[in-house]
Amino acid sequence: MTWKQEIQLRDLAADQSIEIACRQCGHAYYRLVSDLLELGKMFYLDEVEKRLACKRRGCRGRVCVSLMDRAETDGFVGGLP
Repeated sequence: MTWKQEIQLRDLAADQSIEIACRQCGHAYYRLVSDLLELGKMFYLDEVEKRLACKRRGCRGRVCVSLMDRAETDGFVGGLP
């Protein structure tokens, strides 16, 4: 069982972004959880991944779903002595 089979869309915040990347052409785009909930059913993330397809014209390839982290990241500030 993977993490995508354990998390449902309704478990996430409605304003959280989800990255959707095509496995075939590499095109990536973002959708909000609230947009994906409009599909009508409470899906697990692996089910969302199976139902979506690439939006790039002519591709329609399989996609990979990733959660985006809201935390800010900073570069390495310290140094070696």
